[in-house]
Amino acid sequence: MNTPAKRAKQPVTANKVRPPYKVIKGSTVDSYQEKVVYTYGDSPEDWGKAIGDCRLFQFGVYDDPRSKPPISLDESGIRYFERQLKLAGLKKRDRRVKRILDVGCGWGYILKYLAEYFPKCQRLDGVNVSRRQLDYCAKFHAEQRLSDRINLYLCNAKDVELLPDADEPYDLVIIRGVISHFPNELYENTMHALASRVREGGVVVISDNLYNTELQTYTSDTPDEVDRLACKHRKSPAYFREVLEQSGFTTHDMRVLPSNIDVARWLMDSKANIENKELFPNGVTGALEELRVLAENWSVALLKGKVSTYSVIMRKPSEKI
Repeated sequence: MNTPAKRAKQPVTANKVRPPYKVIKGSTVDSYQEKVVYTYGDSPEDWGKAIGDCRLFQFGVYDDPRSKPPISLDESGIRYFERQLKLAGLKKRDRRVKRILDVGCGWGYILKYLAEYFPKCQRLDGVNVSRRQLDYCAKFHAEQRLSDRINLYLCNAKDVELLPDADEPYDLVIIRGVISHFPNELYENTMHALASRVREGGVVVISDNLYNTELQTYTSDTPDEVDRLACKHRKSPAYFREVLEQSGFTTHDMRVLPSNIDVARWLMDSKANIENKELFPNGVTGALEELRVLAENWSVALLKGKVSTYSVIMRKPSEKI
């Protein structure tokens, strides 16, 4: 009896999975990048327990008439961003906003918020140096069914000029809680590179921590050698603004916002979460421990007026004919 021929084995091919983000590398290396990567290396779940589910790590406002006590970290953070959009003159569903860039996009909530705020905008780009944050962003945006509109890039801010489609300038750029991580040279190079990618009349919305006292004489109330949360590169409001304007932007609005009291409240609420034994029965280490210590230290500096969080709205002017 003849035996049937054995079926030929088909070659096994690996399933090609589309990466959650694209990698963009410039010709130079930022030596400080690894410290920033370390800062956001803790699990997104732990960060969520510490600073709120939205993971908006740029403080918040507590005086919005729509907010009813008790005001959560999430709500205060959203209200702050909404106030910045209002200061920038950006209204919901503005069809003129066709492309958005979020520099240091964190865990992705702001990109999700902007995708809903500007539903006609089909191109939102987020850059970050943290693979862990970008992995979370990709999953979060997929759950929100926004992956077809949001593009993620593992990219140092200094290399934003290498982002694809340079012939399609950005109408809106968000940079919140990011420049504190930049050495001065990186800040200057980044803003110069960014200016070439923003359209005339385009808006840049910034939030960051600046020092109201002489940088050379500033002393922390918790003196140590720890570079907490990768924020050792201090900047004054005058220098901060000068770099932006020398890069080709004009100042539309610059003010202390949130108030020092509101920032201190946000910090102490996050500190209380970190010290909550139900949330963290085994305590915390790494960046969350750095945040716990910094919260009290920074709050003292805020109440003494040594430091403030500033909201900065810049525009790229139209060229004169």
